[in-house]
Amino acid sequence: MSLVNRLQTHYGWTPNYRTVSKRPAPLEPDIQVPQTTGILGWIVLSFEKNIPTCTWCTSRECITLDICLDHRLYGDTIFRAEKVGSTYIISDIWLYNSNCVFMASTFKQRYDWLKLLLKHFYNPTLTKLLHKSDLQVSTKLRGYEVYSNKPGEHGSFVELTNDLILVTKTDIPDVYTVDGSDGYVLVPNLKTSVFLRSKGNTFKLKCIPSDGNWECTENIPEVK
Repeated sequence: MSLVNRLQTHYGWTPNYRTVSKRPAPLEPDIQVPQTTGILGWIVLSFEKNIPTCTWCTSRECITLDICLDHRLYGDTIFRAEKVGSTYIISDIWLYNSNCVFMASTFKQRYDWLKLLLKHFYNPTLTKLLHKSDLQVSTKLRGYEVYSNKPGEHGSFVELTNDLILVTKTDIPDVYTVDGSDGYVLVPNLKTSVFLRSKGNTFKLKCIPSDGNWECTENIPEVK
């Protein structure tokens, strides 16, 4: 029996399984994480002929990876991953040593736990795994995944848009309100501050939502 057939028979899982879909975001979101433009798939840790084997699975292929992970994780563990170049971005876990932890926990619980798990059980000598919280700012994004605080609930995918929003400068330095929103424009560094101050009192700006506020996506020049 092949790996995929065995996992489907025992756990009802296939590489086509999706934990995120395009649907309205929860009214009370618990956490939001980016989704890269990489290939969506799964990292499967299992014993094949008594040998610990790591497999990258998508709907099109299953490829064995050379990786350095604690052998105690190989009792059928399935990570959700996004392949960006030669790096695998890990953000969720569906199965842990034959237990479907997805259905018994919230996304945030799994997300935080995964960071600790990779820290203690993974060595970056071979295939590179990266927890999504360590994603570089320059990584290209497809959109954002929004999750509620309900165990086992799937996430909502919000496509990345560079919509122009109306921004108003306040009397407080580096504080900009957004028309029709309770959030503010984030000012994370000096070059963003200088750029926004050059725009005047009221202006339109390319932004994306970010945890209740707005993140500027304009091409901001470096401060001279």
